Amino acid sequence: MILFSVLLCALFSMSAISPAQANIEEWTWLPPYIKKGDGVVVYRHGSTVKLIVPVENDAYWNGLNVSKVIIGFDWGQNKTLDLSANIKQVGWDETEIFTVSFTADATEAVSSDWAHEYTIYVERVNATTGPTEIVGTWSRLWSWASPAYKFVVFSTDQADALDLSAEYGSYYSAYPATYFTNVNASQLRGQAVIEASLGATYYTRGEYASAKAQYETALDLYDQALTAERVWRTKVEEAELSVILTEAEAAMKEADAAMVEAEAAMKQADAAVNQSYAWILFGLGFTFMGIATIIYAAKKPKAA
Repeated sequence: MILFSVLLCALFSMSAISPAQANIEEWTWLPPYIKKGDGVVVYRHGSTVKLIVPVENDAYWNGLNVSKVIIGFDWGQNKTLDLSANIKQVGWDETEIFTVSFTADATEAVSSDWAHEYTIYVERVNATTGPTEIVGTWSRLWSWASPAYKFVVFSTDQADALDLSAEYGSYYSAYPATYFTNVNASQLRGQAVIEASLGATYYTRGEYASAKAQYETALDLYDQALTAERVWRTKVEEAELSVILTEAEAAMKEADAAMVEAEAAMKQADAAVNQSYAWILFGLGFTFMGIATIIYAAKKPKAA
């Protein structure tokens, strides 16, 4: 019992003086983002940004009391999940999910050309109720995660221009130049390509409002081209149908004429057959008369 008491006291002493660590697990940026890949996560200005931060307690037997979860950005501002009014305790060997939420602001982020670095902080206090005192803060750099993403905010015009560019690309792939058979439609489609090319140039320069306007014009021209092509094809189909119906009607008339000729030929054939039967009967009549004459001659009494 004495030995057990000494060991228990030693364990409590070690837990009190050992440098306990909160384990911040792999965090996740949630939609609606514009892009997540190539080392960046991109949000539209005004959209709601959410970052899920799992925190594992693998060091504190009595529980880990979390008061704040903070994203510290390199432009000098923090985005904070403040739990001071309702301290969250993470039990021993448990993991708690915390969500830091804020509104993406292109003005704060300065420029979409700046991919921001950040640090995740977890603040720990000594109790869940009553007066509390910060007893430690743990952190992870943005580059610790795998894959690691820097943070980017696009302005509204830039995000819209990017969406319109993607929409134009879908039209361009679905309806290439070879799709159009009408001259007017083909010319409209060509103008759309030119406008989109200018839009891409403006986007590269960072003139996003102009790029957006050019892509909108390109899409409108593409719609006009498709309408013109549809009208043209409808007329062509109607003309082809008219030709087919005309040819079918002519064929029917030819068939009727052939039928009349066939009926006339059948009548002529019937008349010829009847005439043949008459001549046969006529011949048979003469044959019988000849036979009768011969018989009569044979049986006639001879003169003395």
